[in-house]
Amino acid sequence: INCQYNKYLKDRIAYSMYLSIPIGMDIIPGIGLWHIHGHQDSCFVRYTSNFIHGTGRIDGEIMETLWAPLN
Repeated sequence: INCQYNKYLKDRIAYSMYLSIPIGMDIIPGIGLWHIHGHQDSCFVRYTSNFIHGTGRIDGEIMETLWAPLN
C-alpha cells in the first residue's frame, strides 16, 4: 500500500489540523523486503530498502514475525 499511499501523503498532511512535516525533513517511502515481491517490478527498485541510502539490511516485517508464534 505504501507505493500508493505515499502519492498523496504530503497533501493529506497539508490539509490536516493535527499533522505537519518539519521543515527540512524528507520522507523516503519504503516497502519491506517480505512484501515488495507482491508489488509490480517497478516498485522494487523505487521502494526496496536495498536501494535506500542509509538503511540497513532489514526485512521490515517485525509484526508478522511476532504474530507467527501466536497462530
